[in-house]
Amino acid sequence: MKRRILLHNKIFFAVVLLLSMFLAQACDRPSKDQTSKQHVKISTRLKWLPGATYIGTIVAREAGVWKEQGLDVDYLPGGFEADPIKLVASVSDDFGITGSEQLLQARSKGIPVVAIFMELRYSPAGWMALKSANIKNPYDFVGRKVGAQYGTNIEPTLDALLAKLHIFHEKLIRIPVKYSVAPLFAGQVDVLPVYLNGQPIQARLEGKEVVTINPADYGIRLYGNVYFTSEKMIRERSDVVQRFVNGLTAGWKLAVEDPEKAVDLLIAAEPKLQRDLEIAILKATIPFVVGRSKLPLGAMTEERWQETKGIMVKYAGLDPSVSVSESYTNSFVNKAHQK
Repeated sequence: MKRRILLHNKIFFAVVLLLSMFLAQACDRPSKDQTSKQHVKISTRLKWLPGATYIGTIVAREAGVWKEQGLDVDYLPGGFEADPIKLVASVSDDFGITGSEQLLQARSKGIPVVAIFMELRYSPAGWMALKSANIKNPYDFVGRKVGAQYGTNIEPTLDALLAKLHIFHEKLIRIPVKYSVAPLFAGQVDVLPVYLNGQPIQARLEGKEVVTINPADYGIRLYGNVYFTSEKMIRERSDVVQRFVNGLTAGWKLAVEDPEKAVDLLIAAEPKLQRDLEIAILKATIPFVVGRSKLPLGAMTEERWQETKGIMVKYAGLDPSVSVSESYTNSFVNKAHQK
């Protein structure tokens, strides 16, 4: 009898011990909400080199906004050899920046990418020439050496512009160039593709006399740069996408409201940049970010997407079957502003 009592007592205490250990572990284990806030490492691909044009991304990281969201974000330079669409589509990167027209072209080819944040409400893609060259409009491109940047949003913009103005491609002399003003000032090209909030600002600060050609003046007004990710990312990791957009929204809000503080954060992250130049570029970029719209930062409209699609279908050979409604979503931006 005593042996039975002792055995029962041992079993009882063993059960109590196991229950105590389980409860202690349960108390220590993070809740579902806590787990969602644990630091997640992700990467985002800029369209080009770090600078004021992409300052919302850099401020979000340097100001610790993404860290508060539980994200460890690594931003990487884009370029001719680092196409954000290809890298996000191949799951090498989680997020990226591209032109709205490039995103539509990608979707027309079956690449499942989706815009989640509108960085620039209008595209700053355009061209620059020396004032002495007497090039005042696109008709003056005829017979001139015009820089070509294949694989960028400059090319579909040029296609649309030439088609609308009934200028034949064959009448232009195309010279491949990279993201440098050197070919223009060395006389290798007469017309250089630029971003109107970038290279012309620097050229004028250096005292150079240049003129710019803006396609918007001729009716080619496309949506600008968008932040995008893959359909798979939205479907499987929507919480991460939301936290990413939360940080991005806060980063751009700070940049618009306090450009000098934003540039200080940029210089801290990229000390080789020139502060005065980056402030000038940011101030030239802000009108493209805010636009003539009362929409919250980053929000998009069906109407503007359809306008961009219409231009691309009519003048740049875009497949008309591409769906605009599937190409973008405002759900993450709306929630970010609600927060």
